[in-house]
Amino acid sequence: MPLRSSKKIADVIHLLNKKVDLQDRYSVIDYNQFLSIASSDPLKVFRNVFQLFSSMIYHYIIEERDERKDDPENINYKTIDTDKLFVEGQDTPFFSDLPFANRLLRLADSFNEGTQQNKIYVFIGPHGSGKSTFLNNLLRKFELYTHSSEGMNFEVLWRLDSSKLGVTVTHEIKKALNEYYIEKGLAKHILPSTDSLEVSCPSHDHPILLIPKEHRREILGNLLTGRIKTKIFNKKEYEWVFKNNACTICTSLYQALINRLESPSEVFNMVHARRYYYDKRLGEGITVYNPGDQDPKQFINTNDEVQKELSAWFKDSNVVKYYYSRYAKTNNGVFAIMDVKGHNEKRFIDLHGLISEGVHKVDDFEENVNSMFIAVMNPEDKNSFKAIESFRDRISEINVNYILNYEAEVKIFYNAFGTQIKNKFLPGVLENFAKIIISSRMNTESAAIRDWIKDRKIYSKYCDDNMLLLKMEIYNNRIPDWLTENDYKKFDRNIRRRAINESENEGKVGFSGRESIYIFNEFYNSVRKKTQNGSTAEGLDVLITMDDIKKFFSKNIDYGKKIPNGFIDSIIRLYNYNVMQEIKESLFRQNEERVSKDIQNYLFASNYDLGEKLTSPYTNEVIDINDQFFFSIEQHLVQKGANDADRKSYRSGIAQKLAVDLQQMQADDSALTNTEVYTDLYHNYMKHLRKNSFQPFIQFPAFESAIKDYGTPKYEVYDNKVKEEVAILITNLINKFNYSLEGAIQVCLYVIINNVAENFVE
Repeated sequence: MPLRSSKKIADVIHLLNKKVDLQDRYSVIDYNQFLSIASSDPLKVFRNVFQLFSSMIYHYIIEERDERKDDPENINYKTIDTDKLFVEGQDTPFFSDLPFANRLLRLADSFNEGTQQNKIYVFIGPHGSGKSTFLNNLLRKFELYTHSSEGMNFEVLWRLDSSKLGVTVTHEIKKALNEYYIEKGLAKHILPSTDSLEVSCPSHDHPILLIPKEHRREILGNLLTGRIKTKIFNKKEYEWVFKNNACTICTSLYQALINRLESPSEVFNMVHARRYYYDKRLGEGITVYNPGDQDPKQFINTNDEVQKELSAWFKDSNVVKYYYSRYAKTNNGVFAIMDVKGHNEKRFIDLHGLISEGVHKVDDFEENVNSMFIAVMNPEDKNSFKAIESFRDRISEINVNYILNYEAEVKIFYNAFGTQIKNKFLPGVLENFAKIIISSRMNTESAAIRDWIKDRKIYSKYCDDNMLLLKMEIYNNRIPDWLTENDYKKFDRNIRRRAINESENEGKVGFSGRESIYIFNEFYNSVRKKTQNGSTAEGLDVLITMDDIKKFFSKNIDYGKKIPNGFIDSIIRLYNYNVMQEIKESLFRQNEERVSKDIQNYLFASNYDLGEKLTSPYTNEVIDINDQFFFSIEQHLVQKGANDADRKSYRSGIAQKLAVDLQQMQADDSALTNTEVYTDLYHNYMKHLRKNSFQPFIQFPAFESAIKDYGTPKYEVYDNKVKEEVAILITNLINKFNYSLEGAIQVCLYVIINNVAENFVE
């Protein structure tokens, strides 16, 4: 047994060595290898922290297909899934809504365009909006990204060769250095058998910056080709490649070596590129300061042993000064301030000059700082920079408000209480609870809606007086099907942009994220007994309904004060409307082939007079062209209450449209079913049939009891017509709309008991 254990441990150690060795082998390359990689994949190699950050965001987010991409009224407001960025693999998930996700994407685009540098990015939001969680998760994914092949980034590493410099590293010095490295746990810095000195760039300089600025265009002009060359040479985002300077340490090292060696190639033989692995815990590339973190007493950092060696190698302590500030470790990285309070208030103000000038004084020399500066702030802390006019110009605010997307709010409930809670609700009810929470965060007045929707009363069956339910859908990049055609057409680019922009000023008040979880927990515990102990006569679970939600908020007056007046009643009406759409679709069994033939026959007959009997060339069916034939079709197409003259006028208009389409049909050699007039009639016909498909709820008195008895022996005694309708209804609710058996039965009884169907008879 001990031998087996030893072998197993040895195998594990071998595997570990193999994995670590594989990573380290490619973490350091010489300058020729670096240029080769840069030539083959320049867009990945030539990225500063802003471009890298933008690439990271696009790497993790999922953009769903834009249904309105070709819509002339499209404003590029995207449906985005951010779960891979903020939820997956995170200790504390952050759930974002579409307004915030689009704000973040626009910020990423500005990074990629090079238009948003020399600023501090302040993510500002009310207490409980999750902004600290957001930043922690964002930086965590950024760190992981830089460790992946997609997030490849390089920094400078010097390996000085004593044989080239005529420097002899004595055995005593080497021994002392190695003992120092071992004592400090820095085994990877132990000097190799050859006499050399390894010097890291504390500012994480990009290796391309070591090529003198005046020669970079020529060198890269020979290295790059085609469109990529044109992009790097002309796009603002790549200006840094030609304008930025190496840090003072690398610059002085380069100058010292160029003065000692015969050719620049010998200098570049000592320059290596090392993968820049960002590490928040070590403060490498990512540094996060909390309000209680005090600054170190020593603001100038150095490494005494490296400085001692550099002085010895170059015979002068002033040739290369290995000095750097705390900002060096986040050069080409992220410097983050978590809440502008306590010690962070001074840190925040201190960034003013640094951001403006891009340099920082360290002892008697200037240190370049090209970092991404991020802060998280509560609205009341804006006083930290309000008084400094010039600083305000350097601030870019990004709102992190309370969630305005009910689907994201439901995800928060799932995260807090488990996904199994959805099995306790009728479909749509849990989402409606989330909508009630979100309504408290929205403004009841909307200039965009006021200028768009002129008659709100026509939507009383589907929406609240303030049209908050409509705005929730717009924020979620959807346009509800209950909008009239006229209002749909008026929802142009201007109105859409104005409506979306209003999200910037919503989600700042109302129930916070923490309050939302508390309220849901209180509600869920109050109705849990119903789901645990309640059941129908057939033993099926009783699920949570809209009635349960209404009772809960009616009893809790303090919660009700934050919810707009009449909103809960409105959401019940919208719920009833949505349920009826599901019922209609579930009962709808129209033979689509028969409808198609009826439409084709109608189009053919529209050109002929009453009393003729003809064979349709489209269906080969014989048609008695009489008023009864026309009425059988037109009752589903013409407005209710239309008289004979109205129907005749409608028919004449259809005949004219057909004449135009027939010419195009003959030119294209296409079928009648491909014409615009056919498509419009078919769509309107089917829409009307669906509207009236719930008639069984009104026509059959036995419908309620048959639904109650569904799946029991009692069910067999009902009329075959009733049984057929009930079976189709229950089956389709389960298959099409994800109801459980108990949910399908319960929602049907809800519709019957509350006379919901009668409210939608037109």
